[in-house]
Amino acid sequence: MTDNKKAIFFLRHNNDIDHIVPVLYKWLSTENISTDVIITTKRSLINDFRIEQLRQFKNVMIFHINDFFNKHTLQYWFNYFYFKDDTQADRFIKKFSFVRKKADKAIKKIADKIFKDMKEGFVAFDWTTTYFVNSMINIAKDKGFTTISLPHGDAPYVNYMIAKNAFNYSCLDSYEPSKIFDYIVVPNIHFFKRYEKYMDNDRIKILGSPRYCDEWIKIMSKFTPKFKLEESEDKLKIVFFLRNTAFPIFWEEFVRTIKLIMQFPDVYMVVKHHPRSTASRRLTKRLIDFYPEIEENIGKNLKFIYGKENSSSLLNWADLVMDMGTSITWEAVKIEKPVLMPEYLHANYSTIAYYFKESEIKYKDQLYDTIKKFVENKNLKFYDEKVRERFIREVIDVPDKKVLERYVDFLKSCL
Repeated sequence: MTDNKKAIFFLRHNNDIDHIVPVLYKWLSTENISTDVIITTKRSLINDFRIEQLRQFKNVMIFHINDFFNKHTLQYWFNYFYFKDDTQADRFIKKFSFVRKKADKAIKKIADKIFKDMKEGFVAFDWTTTYFVNSMINIAKDKGFTTISLPHGDAPYVNYMIAKNAFNYSCLDSYEPSKIFDYIVVPNIHFFKRYEKYMDNDRIKILGSPRYCDEWIKIMSKFTPKFKLEESEDKLKIVFFLRNTAFPIFWEEFVRTIKLIMQFPDVYMVVKHHPRSTASRRLTKRLIDFYPEIEENIGKNLKFIYGKENSSSLLNWADLVMDMGTSITWEAVKIEKPVLMPEYLHANYSTIAYYFKESEIKYKDQLYDTIKKFVENKNLKFYDEKVRERFIREVIDVPDKKVLERYVDFLKSCL
């Protein structure tokens, strides 16, 4: 391994693992540089099946953030609570100086350990700018290391006012704090536009989508767990991916949509809650309260799934994919599985609907007729191939299919 050179990657949650592990996998398989991977939230993520694939490489060490502290110290427990909800913790840090002092002490201890004997290298986070991230970046910069913000997602909506309480373009100001990084990496022009107002363009790198490029989809296919449901055999299998409850979703209409689909006895539908939606279980209770008869369908031709099953596993199981604005549908497009975007269920404009008019569902009649067609023939030809190629070219393989190779070349330049 190269002496005194080091690459450090911080991963927060499922999205980071989804989109940064492909880069890590390629990096570790081609470069002989000491690399630390540090999980900052749930310790269980260390055993994620994608993280497990990194352990085959000799040049990587995988940690949980609290591995840097003795379990019986106050700093260990401070860290534990900080990373359970770093946004809430940041509010306390701003409000109380004694909390800030504890945070600074904990962050310095982590930095002293991970930067020990490191002379050259880079530190990579996702698209995040918490107090911890800002502090760690400042320490890294003082030591002369490059700081990078890597994608933890793609752009599932093409509009900008995507949050519930966004009423004008000032919502884009949430991207301004990211200028603390030396470089921001984005997959495509849709995300580039969100940052360009705040940074010199040469610091924003458009490198394509590591999660949905051909190379990673092929690798993922070898170790993605299989999902099976005996009761779904001989039925049209639908998986419906939900958005985080923080976004403007018309949930009561979503329940009616479930009821509409449940009219078809030859359909089995799995509803997958967003992995970072803390209100997901309460949402399911609301659905059942709103339409009690839905509970009768659970187990018969309806199943709610939370964080347990991987989205790619469900996508591979399904004949038809439905979505309210998550990028997992891009994998469906890549493997030519039909995607329906019920746009009438939310206040945004899905990227899939923007590109594929056959995917855009504007009203319930249209959904009913489309489901009926797929029940009658689940192998219907769906995509216009020229449009599909344009989507892949503009959103995933940007500017060409050598996506992971391009990420590695960029990271090498950061050393």
